[in-house]
Amino acid sequence: WPSTFSGIEVIVNREMPHHRNPGASPSVYDLLVSLGQDHQAVLDLPDLGAQLGYPPGTMVYIAGKVLEHGIPRWGDGERIVIA
Repeated sequence: WPSTFSGIEVIVNREMPHHRNPGASPSVYDLLVSLGQDHQAVLDLPDLGAQLGYPPGTMVYIAGKVLEHGIPRWGDGERIVIA
């Protein structure tokens, strides 16, 4: 299907260490969609000193090449992210 995004990644039940997206453009936002059930994941943005609740149904746009981001261990539940 047509998409304005250059790539799509599906991540299932995986912690993500802090990183920046090297292939992304610094002027374009990345869309992160949190799916799954019964999890209390947190989106960690150390450059901003922020930790955002990231429950199922959450959509976040970030400049992934500019902002360091990661998902620490979230405990129980199924977690799926489309990035």
